[in-house]
Amino acid sequence: MRRWLPALIALGLAGCAAESAVETVPPPRAYAHGIGGATFLIGGTFPPGRSPDGNSLILYGPEGAFLIDSGRHAEHLTLIRQGFSGIGMTPVAIINTHWHLDHVSGNPALKAAFPQIKVYGTSAIDDALSGFLAKSAEASRKALAEGAVPASAIPDVEGDLATIARGAELKPDIVVDESRDMLIAGRPLSLRVANHAVTERDLWIYDAAEKRAIVGDLVTVPVPFLDTACPEGWLQALDEVASSGAEQVVPGHGPIMPIADFAIWHRAFVDFIACTRGTGALEGCSAGWAAGAAKWIADDAPRAKAMADYYGELIRSGKLDGYCKA
Repeated sequence: MRRWLPALIALGLAGCAAESAVETVPPPRAYAHGIGGATFLIGGTFPPGRSPDGNSLILYGPEGAFLIDSGRHAEHLTLIRQGFSGIGMTPVAIINTHWHLDHVSGNPALKAAFPQIKVYGTSAIDDALSGFLAKSAEASRKALAEGAVPASAIPDVEGDLATIARGAELKPDIVVDESRDMLIAGRPLSLRVANHAVTERDLWIYDAAEKRAIVGDLVTVPVPFLDTACPEGWLQALDEVASSGAEQVVPGHGPIMPIADFAIWHRAFVDFIACTRGTGALEGCSAGWAAGAAKWIADDAPRAKAMADYYGELIRSGKLDGYCKA
């Protein structure tokens, strides 16, 4: 349940005090907004007091439609279904950029509805299910029993527990642990594997025909979500995205970025990691992030600062160092 429990409870629900001062209301979403090149975006949201959904994309080729990341909540899954219905196509595949629950929780329902679907992803979910997710589930059950979960968050926590209990259904049918060019539904794509970045192994997708990089949580707003991350591996992965030839980057959370905007986000990330690896006050690091990423934070700045403070402490305390080990 990454950045939900224990991360968000430790933050006081991602800075509840800040959120009470500034209520961030997610923008309305079309069920599937076309972004060109036979690609449709279903935007994720991260409203106050709830866990997030990552961005999902529907693409299609000569052999059918497929999905990149399946979100977390039932409402998001409904939008995905409406998207497939809207283009009149049956999905044949899902690509999961990584195992975080806001990107894979829709897998079981979609596979039940469309038995022909094949899921592509890395094997990193295996260790996650026996490690991070198992520990998160234990912490969540304890927090629920002790009444430590805010009432508004209980449905999300219970939903994540139910998803983890079905962990075997989240695993890929086709494991992609090394970068390779593939045809998905007859559409040529380059699946790139980043090692020790956001997770032990992440997939990002380069669509050469559209000069578009679909990068999962290698790019996120309002902050980089560092719960299971190796910052140094993440930095290397961002360099690879920057040199890929992409003219457009689709984040795991947040709006689509032209490459110039990605460069701004990239620089803010580099500066944030460098600051947290230094000796100055961590408050300066979170303030630097807020300034560098101001284009995307806007009225969400208080929550972004609270989360950046939390992640800065994770880095400086060495609590993320284990994620950098082979």
